[in-house]
Amino acid sequence: MTGTQRRFDRLRHIQRLDPERDYEEIWRLVTAHEFPWDYWQSVSLAFFRTFAVPSISALLEETGEIVCHTQKRADDTLLIMYEMGRLGLESPEGRAYLRRMNQMHRRYVISNDDHLYIIALFIVTPVQWINRFGWRRLTVHEERALTNYGRRLAQLMGIKDVPATFADFDQVAQSYERLHFAVTDSSRRLAEAAMAFTADMLPKSLRGPLKPVMRRLSLASLDDALLHAVGLPLPPERDRRLVTWLLRTRGRILRMLPPRPDNRPHRLALATYPDGHQVCDIGPAWLTDGTADEQNKVVKGHRP
Repeated sequence: MTGTQRRFDRLRHIQRLDPERDYEEIWRLVTAHEFPWDYWQSVSLAFFRTFAVPSISALLEETGEIVCHTQKRADDTLLIMYEMGRLGLESPEGRAYLRRMNQMHRRYVISNDDHLYIIALFIVTPVQWINRFGWRRLTVHEERALTNYGRRLAQLMGIKDVPATFADFDQVAQSYERLHFAVTDSSRRLAEAAMAFTADMLPKSLRGPLKPVMRRLSLASLDDALLHAVGLPLPPERDRRLVTWLLRTRGRILRMLPPRPDNRPHRLALATYPDGHQVCDIGPAWLTDGTADEQNKVVKGHRP
């Protein structure tokens, strides 16, 4: 059996599952086996996109976490999303991460519309990214499951007026951006902090020569509307073509390789937590150092 033939075995299993009932299992198969790099890369892109909405960027800058503690803020966001999905939204362990996220959000006034837009991004952006750059497109079956997963998460977060379909979430995101995308000082500062953080992920020995290259490639992965709204320059068209070619070439190569083994799901490797973590480690200092009254309500997790 060739690698290409085996590549589609898991998809056949996914197609036998019910996206209305088994959406969590399908989410795990898509994010931990079929498209792990693509999924988590697109989640980071979705979070970056929120910087272009003034109400969100002002709040994010007010917390000081992204500008002053960029690595931990990024890692905490990915970690909560990863663990909720890995452990299950309905499980006691998964609910501990959900409660932690809700604890952090309760400190601030966040409108239902902003919350709904963010959830829409975390549904729509991965699907669009995978369909454009993944080793195959997502099926309607998978798209429905990812949508249902996002809908359930939104319900558990107390978000109101949650859309029913992927197309509805896509419309929410597009409409919200048309109405609210605008460049502000906070959006510029957050975007620059995120760009600097991306470049700092390079090995120290390579940062000098490759930092400008990393910035150019990062800019080329963002659309014009987003760049305008966060005050970043538009890249040359040749940079955009290069990034598109690199990502699509990666997808074509992956298509010819054997699939990720069932017993080796993707695991997040986070610089903030090299030795593992507990739920109470996640979040800003006001929550993790015990200075907030809410600290007493935290449900401790266990090292994965």
